[in-house]
Amino acid sequence: MTIKPDKTCMRCGTCCKKGGPGLHADDRSLVESGKIPANALFTIRAGELVRDNVKGVLVPLAEEMIKIKGISNRWTCIFYDEPSKGCGIYEQRPLECRALNCRDTTEIETVYTHSRLSRKDLLAGVGGLWDLVGDHERRCSYGKIKWLVDHGSNNGTLNREGEILEVMRYDTHLRQLTKDQVGVEDGMLDFLFGRPLSDTIKMFDLKLAKEDGRYRLFPVLAE
Repeated sequence: MTIKPDKTCMRCGTCCKKGGPGLHADDRSLVESGKIPANALFTIRAGELVRDNVKGVLVPLAEEMIKIKGISNRWTCIFYDEPSKGCGIYEQRPLECRALNCRDTTEIETVYTHSRLSRKDLLAGVGGLWDLVGDHERRCSYGKIKWLVDHGSNNGTLNREGEILEVMRYDTHLRQLTKDQVGVEDGMLDFLFGRPLSDTIKMFDLKLAKEDGRYRLFPVLAE
């Protein structure tokens, strides 16, 4: 996609602190060449709630989004250098960064949902690894969890709690297996499998906690 020349940037850092950009087909070569390493990425999977910074609302994703990670537990893009208020990969910055002009969001709104990059684009040729990603998506999809929550609740009781916990256990197991037997580093797991279900289960107004020595799911509103 053709992007107009950059407008003058005030270097306030606001856009960089709101989170790393989502990646698009135009950015594929940046990842494949290592200019943006895969361990700097994470995947927000289909069905997961995410803030649409263009519209300013939380929405479930219709299709997955690969984004650049934040610094530590913050949203600030890991390539943002706060002391200099500059970008560590400015010459190789992704499409969304090139399109963004905070004083006129027309261009970023145009490209925001255009040809998103997917894990399949990057991993389909990596036999065993892509098979693991596909298996995880089949067994741990947010669509499956939503169905278990919506169809297994009755008068506040989560009747399918055991099935949901089994999905969450498999999510944890597959991550550990991929580390131990495939040799994938920790930093790659959120790219391969998205964020852990133990972290994202809260989007269903549930939390994971121990009760009498075993893990249970509890309504967040019951606190």
